[in-house]
Formats: sequence, C-alpha cells, structure tokens
Amino acid sequence: MNQTLFCSLNHFSTSRCILKAIPIAILLTLSNVSYAQESIFVEDKNNKQLINSAEQNVFQQYGVSEDILKLGLSSLSLGDQQVERVVRTLEVGDKVKSSDVFLVQSTDTRGNIDLRIKYDQSKLDDNEDVIKTIEQITKTEYRLKNYMESYDKSSVVVDEISANEIEISFNYSKYGLPQDIAYFRFMRVKLTVVNGVATKMVMTNSKPFDFDAFSVEHYRQEVDLMTLVNGHTAIANKVIHATGKKGNKEASYHATIKPVAFYDDEHGALVFDEASLKMVSDPRIREEKVDLDRLFPLMSDLVRQQGIDVPLPFGFSVAYRNQDMDFGFDSFNIMGVDLDEWFDPSSSVGTVNAESYSFRADVNILPFWNIYALVGKVNVDAVVDAQYTGKLKDVFEDKLGVIGGSLACSLLESQGADLCSPGRVEVPLHLEYDLAGLGTTLSVGYKEFFASVTATYSKTRLDGQDWGDGIVTIQPMLGYQFLESRAQIFIGAEYQGLKPSMTGNLGDILGTGEDFTFDVGVGLEQWAYLVGFNKQIGRHLNLTGLYNKGETRSSFTLNLGYRF
Repeated sequence: MNQTLFCSLNHFSTSRCILKAIPIAILLTLSNVSYAQESIFVEDKNNKQLINSAEQNVFQQYGVSEDILKLGLSSLSLGDQQVERVVRTLEVGDKVKSSDVFLVQSTDTRGNIDLRIKYDQSKLDDNEDVIKTIEQITKTEYRLKNYMESYDKSSVVVDEISANEIEISFNYSKYGLPQDIAYFRFMRVKLTVVNGVATKMVMTNSKPFDFDAFSVEHYRQEVDLMTLVNGHTAIANKVIHATGKKGNKEASYHATIKPVAFYDDEHGALVFDEASLKMVSDPRIREEKVDLDRLFPLMSDLVRQQGIDVPLPFGFSVAYRNQDMDFGFDSFNIMGVDLDEWFDPSSSVGTVNAESYSFRADVNILPFWNIYALVGKVNVDAVVDAQYTGKLKDVFEDKLGVIGGSLACSLLESQGADLCSPGRVEVPLHLEYDLAGLGTTLSVGYKEFFASVTATYSKTRLDGQDWGDGIVTIQPMLGYQFLESRAQIFIGAEYQGLKPSMTGNLGDILGTGEDFTFDVGVGLEQWAYLVGFNKQIGRHLNLTGLYNKGETRSSFTLNLGYRF
C-alpha cells in the first residue's frame, strides 16, 4: 500500500515584516508533534461581534495586515535582512538546560533566503544538540512561509474596548496547519489594535496538548509590536512560557526572543541591541548554515500557495502481506501432456497461501505524484486437490480386454495402488520466490476527503530460475481523514492482473534430465474489495492496515513507513 494520502491543508504567504510570532524557542527544545483531540472554542459573546467569512474582511476594516497573523506560523519573511537573539531555559524535575543563540537571515533580490545560526559554544548545553534542532525547525518555517490561509475566518471575534482600541481574537484553521505544527489548532490568539496599529499579540492554548515527550498544560506567548521608520511592523519583545510534564516529572519552559538589528536598503541598519550586535559580530563566534531548499517535491511552493500541505519527499517502508486464494481449474498440462482425461479440472480445487515481505523506497516527484521501487520475498504453500477419473481402467481394458483389465486393476489394488477407481489426489507444494517491482501513486484531496490510485508492476522469480511474467496491480481508493488524530480510513478496490493460466518451469525436480513444466488453467477473480486505515505517528512514521475480500481471494496487509 502506498501512502501518499494527500490531505488538503491551507498554506499561506508572507510579506515584508519581521514580526516573530511562532514559538521557535520552544521548538528548539521539543521536536516531533503528537496530536491530541481538538477542543471547540467557546467564548462569551457579550459586546462582541462574530465576523462571518462572507462579510467584509475584519482586518482590512480596521487597517490591519493579515500578514501579521500569518507570521504566527513562520518567522521567515520575504525581503528581510535581520538578526535576532533567542535565550531560553528548560527545567525538567531538578535538571535545568539553557542556551543562547543568534539567528541571522538575509534575502537576495530573487527572494532566496540565507539563514545562519551563530553561537558561543560555552552558552549551549552540552547534553543537547541545539543547532540540529534549530535547523529542523527553521526548515519547517521555510516551507510554511507561503501559506495563504492560516487562520479560521469563521472564528474571528472583535471586542471594541474603546473608540481607539480593539481586540481581535481568532483560532488557527485546522485545515491550514501541516502536521509539523498541528498543535497550533489548540491556540487562541488575541491581537490588540490601537488607532489602526497592531501593538500586541497574545497566544494561549485552549486545551492541553502533547508535544514530543512533553505534555503541555499551559502555554502563553506574548509579543509586543512596534512600527519602524520604514513602516514595517517588527517585534519589540517576545516571551514564551509553558508548563506541563515530561513523563512523571514537572517541566517548565521560558524563552525570550528579541531583535538585534534590521537592515533595509532605504534606511540602512536599524540597531536595537548594540551589545548583542557586537557579540554576533565577533569573528570567534561559531556559525552554521541552514540549507532551506529541497529539490523534491517539484512545484511544492505553487501547491502550498493553494493551501495544500506538501508531504515529505522521501520514504522507506516495510510491509507484510498474507493472502489466501481458493480457485477451480480449467485444464491440466504437465510436461506437454494433456491430463484432463486423467484428472477432472471441473471437480478439482486449489488452495494457496502466500506470505510476502517487502521493502520499498519512494520519492514524491510532485506533491501529488509518488514513484517507488520494491524488493522482497514471497513464500507460497499450496495444496492441489485433484479429482482422479480412474482413466487407467479404460486403458487396461482397451489393451488387455475386460477380463485382463480387471485382473491388472486387481493386481495394482493388492499392492496398495488403486489406480482404476475414481478418487481424490492431494499434491502439496512449497515454493519460494524473489519479488521486485515498480509503482506509482496519483492522489488529490479536499479538506477531509481524498482520492488516490496506485499502480504496481512486479515480477517474481523462483529460486534458481528466470524471472516470470509481470503482474499489474491497481488500487483505486476514496478516503476520509480525521484531522484531530491524523488518521485516515478508506475504501476501494484492488485489481490483480492474474492470468487465466498458471505456467512455469520447476527444473529437473524428478531427476530425469527433463524440466518439469506445467500449464494449468485456473478460474480466478481479478477484482476484490478493499478497506483500510492509516495512522500518522508523529511527523515521520505512519502505520497502514489493509483488508481485501473477493470471490476467490482474501488478504490483509500491514505497512510501517518512515518519511523524511
């Protein structure tokens, strides 16, 4: 099963602002996200106005740029040249970790971002790879910088404090949040606007949520805003405080993010902290460059601008499949000899159990197009229950007459071989095959719904023999995803392009110097129904289960995948 379950999640774009509203500091400590159930925000509507998305845009009405809100998901913005300082402290039980780093961002005339991490090694905790964590989070922010819709328009509420001051509250859209930062859907944001100028943003959680190994009970982020001489909105100070637990231990987190300098072609350098700028300019300070761009998936920025989350480009997975088949026969031909007179195909049945173990590597060439290659092993245990016709009696009587034929049959029966009477003959087989194949998946999604079609071309090879004919498998599917739990269910069908005959060469298994060839006509149904589920575990892992049921076969499949 190929997991390019393509969910429709809104992506947003940013403009030239340096407001930092993503809690990057907490992300420096914590890595992958696990998902809790989403709560429904309920607020007293006294003296408040619920803004319907079909009405006039409330932010435009009060002269506030939506880009300020969208930067709650990404601190990277187009056209910025800036330096900021992040100081943070994490306490778990009686252990305390702290760090102090600088983020230096520059953007060329084509919009390409160059990001550097500068730090004094003595100010980093020896037991934590802070630099690696910063790189991972910053790459996530880079992917998010072009999202178009980041907040839920139907959740916007305006509270008019006075004639000159208002508070605009909103939730982030559950469709606009990739799994990297999906915990943001638990956040309620309150933006203070005075005389048409955004002055403060406060973000709090509406219910507890899990973040990596931490259970966050209370989260609060306060951002003080200021307007620069060039008209841009910038961060004056940002403070993050979170409390919760890691396992059975109490945990708390505190971070402060402050701008050091901002560089503008028109106004030159705007320095906010001379002492910090001197520190970051020290030639002895260490530096790491963050590689932001990735080749795959192609056209990912264009897709993000349509509000669709882009899957991670590369993946590996292991799969186990167990398939049972029961089928009838149409003909028997062994080593070129037609045996239909000896064994009645219409009264014979075959039972096959096939177990396969496979390893697959895949890449998303486009956000909606995945290709993959797979290798594996297939173990087949089969029992052919054939109906013997007793044809040998007719042969004896034809050659020896009725009396001679009866005597010959009696002689064989006395030796324990009753070959003149009809009966059942069971032939057990155990075969081991190598497996190799190529495949592709096309997928599309809209909000909670998705559709995909997967096609695989594979070949098998009996140990010591040449590769056999290829088999085409096609899986069209329709599904629904539960955004809160990052799980999907789907229904569909599976087509296996099995031929109406089973042919092969087992080699000289009889020791006669001749190959044992067979050509057996079988009655197989090529289509089967399909149901299944997929569960994303954090950002990188996913577990998939499939069940197929058709007229002549049934199977189940388990797949564990890792994306990066």
